[in-house]
Amino acid sequence: LQWLLDNYETAEGVSLPRSSLYNHYLRHCQEHKLDPVNAASFGKLIRSVFMGLRTRRLGTRGNSKYHYYGIRLKPESPLNRLQEDTQYMAMRQQPIHQKQRYRAAQKMDGMAESGSNSTPHSTPEQSVAAQSQHHQQFIDVTHVFPEFPAPDLGNVLLQEGFTLNDVKTLQVLYRRHCEATLDVVMNLQFHYIEKLWQSFWSPKAPPSDGPTALPSSEEEPEGTLPKDKLITLCKYEPILKWMRSCDHILYQALVEILIPDVLRPVPSTLTQAIRNFAKSLEGWLMNAMSEFPPQVVQTKVGVVSAFAQTLRRYTSLNHLAQAARAVLQNTSQINQMLSDLNRVDFANVQEQASWVCQCEEGMVQKLEQDFKLTLQQQSSLDQWASWLDNVVTQVLKHHEGSPSFPKAARQFLLKWSFYSSMVIRDLTLRSAASFGSFHLIRLLYDEYMFYLVEHRVAQATGETPIAVMGEFGDLTSLSPTLLDKDDISELGTEGDTERAEGEPLVKRERSDPGQSLQEI
Repeated sequence: LQWLLDNYETAEGVSLPRSSLYNHYLRHCQEHKLDPVNAASFGKLIRSVFMGLRTRRLGTRGNSKYHYYGIRLKPESPLNRLQEDTQYMAMRQQPIHQKQRYRAAQKMDGMAESGSNSTPHSTPEQSVAAQSQHHQQFIDVTHVFPEFPAPDLGNVLLQEGFTLNDVKTLQVLYRRHCEATLDVVMNLQFHYIEKLWQSFWSPKAPPSDGPTALPSSEEEPEGTLPKDKLITLCKYEPILKWMRSCDHILYQALVEILIPDVLRPVPSTLTQAIRNFAKSLEGWLMNAMSEFPPQVVQTKVGVVSAFAQTLRRYTSLNHLAQAARAVLQNTSQINQMLSDLNRVDFANVQEQASWVCQCEEGMVQKLEQDFKLTLQQQSSLDQWASWLDNVVTQVLKHHEGSPSFPKAARQFLLKWSFYSSMVIRDLTLRSAASFGSFHLIRLLYDEYMFYLVEHRVAQATGETPIAVMGEFGDLTSLSPTLLDKDDISELGTEGDTERAEGEPLVKRERSDPGQSLQEI
């Protein structure tokens, strides 16, 4: 009875194979040298513990299994690590109410397969999604999707043949499209995104005897919008600006769903699935919008590129955090790091850096002492994160509420990076035994500082972090509210010469910190 209560809990809308529960029980009895009861007695035992439990027969014809409906493994249960029935259980441990929103898209997939005489076997993408479903405990499935602002048309006159009702129809359809996108991502079925985008931006004309439906929600939309009208409306600057704002809200929500805590340990399979998803986004959207004007495509791809880059950065940061945990929990490594750090000539570091950074000497010395003390106390990663957050607060508190806050934040990042590189340089010249550990810690802290600062600037400017830090293949694409005149004049025209006229703001191939981590 205690074993059942420790490992299972009631949950509406989920189910587990009956055979899996009994196999878990047999394994428990074997490990503790207990005599197991038979399957029928075990079933009665479960029903006495979890009142109201129901039985259902689920699965494809000829391959169905009996399931207990309304029960699931607890997220912290060690049974989650067992490989038995992993894929099947993962498919079933998914709340039913979350599946309904994209059922139409699944039906469309099925029709496409039957039309092409393809085999009924699942695609590699579907297999990956099935494997990843049990990772839903690591994402934020309770996230509330914020409302979208209304488009501000101002004094713009719509051309003949267009009415305000067309704009309202676009609002309704685009909101539903974004909700469907959020539902699919929340269920980790990333491969459906391409179909959703194709159905919205490049809908195929339905057959005359067939129903018209967008796979963006369960209900039919209140009205439709022909493709030529959609293209024309998107050309209006107020509509394009409104859509950009909606995209910032959507993609920020998706980031917070997929990576609610950048420092929390996440399975490598989930991290890799997110990175593969990010790699495909720009290509999917450009294919879906191939018939749209370059200006519209440039705006849309710019935001989705920021989203993809944010996912790459956050997953790399998470990867660094997990590697750093091992270092921070190793007493001998910490002692070696302390010994090497005490040999660093900080007076010389300050002397060289002061001319470039012009930082207060008292502040630098305080940070040095606090860093050594925190290291000496063998602090956990969460304690280090709290210390870094306090550093950002101390440095930027004088600029809070000031228009200069974004610039001060960027200057702090540059100075922090310069000082840390000087310390690493000194450790390198001294052939410090703990150089590898320091290099790893420095990579993590620099990335986490960037993460903290982008959120502080977002809070100060009223933007989303994606809008603040993400959208700069070159810096000239940053919002004018985030750059002052000095910054803009310093940029010059370098960004314009690098990109051909009319080319979408697709990010260049980025370096991947995660790939070189193994070498470190």
